[in-house]
Amino acid sequence: MVKKLLLGLLALFALLIAVVAVNTLRKGSRQLDVPSLSVLAVDEAGAAQRLGEAVRLQTISSRDDAKLNADQFRQFHALLEKRFPKVHATLKREIVADLSLLYTWEGSNPAAPAIALLAHQDVVPIAPGTESDWQETPFSGDIKAGYVWGRGSWDDKGNLMSQLEAAEALLASGYKPERTLYLAYGADEEVGGTRGAAKIAALLKERKVRLDFVIDEGLLVLDGILPGLTKPAAMIGVAEKGYLSVVLKMSATPGHSSMPPKKAPAQLP
Repeated sequence: MVKKLLLGLLALFALLIAVVAVNTLRKGSRQLDVPSLSVLAVDEAGAAQRLGEAVRLQTISSRDDAKLNADQFRQFHALLEKRFPKVHATLKREIVADLSLLYTWEGSNPAAPAIALLAHQDVVPIAPGTESDWQETPFSGDIKAGYVWGRGSWDDKGNLMSQLEAAEALLASGYKPERTLYLAYGADEEVGGTRGAAKIAALLKERKVRLDFVIDEGLLVLDGILPGLTKPAAMIGVAEKGYLSVVLKMSATPGHSSMPPKKAPAQLP
């Protein structure tokens, strides 16, 4: 009886494999064949220098003090205005909740649904007493070995500056978008976004703006990191996550929460 049962299960398993194999051969790949875009000429040295300038401004946000480092944020606003003159001459810029920024790039077709590109100006603080642990000064903005060094060069001023670099280049080429674009840059994302992103969202809702989609901070373009993946691949995040605030003190190799190390420290102090 047991033997017959095992043979029956084996037969069902073999049938399942056969069905999967046949369906795989019948359906084929659904990967779209998209022609490659031509590579655009980019002033990499200039873009890196401008990002370095942005990194040097210590736009550290605070959960409790909305005005902390307000002078640094305003210097950052002035830097953006100086480095991206076409953007500021063409797009409408609004200051929301004192330190957050909302740019509106009007489209040529009012019926086309608008989109929003998000980034944030603020960065997290440096833990007191750890300054000497940094390979480079935390807010140096130096350009070395092909990288811009300093807090915020990745999270998230790199994203913010890239968007404005692209907009400035498009405006210089005479480009005019069909749909309206919103560039929304909160000043308190690292502490919850209630004074920045939330206020901007409320303002757009009040104006009855309906967005087709929103692109936020996003993930990485991986190149040579995943085994077996020989071409650069852009990671796409589509899930919405909540958060939990905890206090954790430890010393370890710096990095980012999106790419934790394979092995965690054996003991926490």
